[in-house]
Amino acid sequence: MVKSKALGRGLEALIPAFGGENRTAPEAPVNLVPVDSIRTNPYQPRSEFSEEELRELAQSIKEKGLISPVTLTEINGQHVLIAGERRLRACKMLGLEQIPAYFREIEGDEELMELALIENVQRENLNPIEEAVAYRALIERYGLSQETVADRIGKKRSTVTNSLRLLKLPPEIRESLISEEISAGHARAILGAPNEPAMLRVWQQVVQKGLSVRETELLTRKSTEKKPIFPEKAPRDASLLKIESAFQQALGTKVRIRPRDKGGSIEIEYYNADDMERLLEIIETGSREVK
Repeated sequence: MVKSKALGRGLEALIPAFGGENRTAPEAPVNLVPVDSIRTNPYQPRSEFSEEELRELAQSIKEKGLISPVTLTEINGQHVLIAGERRLRACKMLGLEQIPAYFREIEGDEELMELALIENVQRENLNPIEEAVAYRALIERYGLSQETVADRIGKKRSTVTNSLRLLKLPPEIRESLISEEISAGHARAILGAPNEPAMLRVWQQVVQKGLSVRETELLTRKSTEKKPIFPEKAPRDASLLKIESAFQQALGTKVRIRPRDKGGSIEIEYYNADDMERLLEIIETGSREVK
């Protein structure tokens, strides 16, 4: 096997490239491998596999064949899956004995985990909580920074930071997000509540009343409002709330505008040092774009 370092390059690192106009000869051969000889990736970040989706995929493979081979590596003489667990499961469902596969050499468990994460994230197979758990595992198991994780999977650091914040949600709300009862936008809005009981109260109203993300933001803001030390000198009208909402959508955190007779102030909440750096990155990026 030809050694291939695949980190930070996305799906093209997992699937061999085709040279020039000749798309019939990949740079790495496709092998037919016994299905029963393949061990699944122990670092597979995806934990939910829809039976209905697997049946649909199996039917597609039955009718048209497997278009994209799975990607394997050899560890201690065993075939270990890097990417393509859904395809492997669908082939097993059909009772197929062999499956086409590419082989890649890897340098260790860290790379095996990263490649599985890349494949799932870029194919959009992970739910938001699975994605966040995978990012956290890379950071905690291998001592990677959020910036390094972001670079290797081709995401912005702010995306990784926002994803990790979802793990601060109470278990009930995480399950609600996994089941798609609420969206990631709802979840991020709920995170603006001051504590876990407040998050749960907001979430319950969101589910019961079918609130939009915008309505969730307003409800969360009400749960955190306190009487200001210095009373505001201007009424909080609809246009002010609209501007606040725009700031919150752009920055992913609670924003409060306090008008005065002339001018005013804008308060931006952050939750820790990483969150403050995330906000700075968003502001600096916006400043460069304006220039």
